[in-house]
Amino acid sequence: MKMAQIEAFYAVINAGSISQAARLSHISQPAVSMQIRELEEYCQLPLLIRTNKGVTPTAAGLVVYQYCQKIISLKKDLANELANLKKQLDKFPELIT
Repeated sequence: MKMAQIEAFYAVINAGSISQAARLSHISQPAVSMQIRELEEYCQLPLLIRTNKGVTPTAAGLVVYQYCQKIISLKKDLANELANLKKQLDKFPELIT
């Protein structure tokens, strides 16, 4: 499982369609579709119900979405922690060991 797949799936669920998620993410629709397909292969379950009006998550898709939320939140927390540490180290370079 790759972070790009997690982010693509999260965007698709939030947007309600693959094409809308692609537009909002500034990624091509085929690239988003490929990320979703690869994530479904990894999970060995369908994650989306695809219709001409958009997508909805399957039961497995809902579980994966909940974990995607946690993973993305943790990624943001890590970035914030590292940024704060960098600020500290910029002020006090002698702390670098």
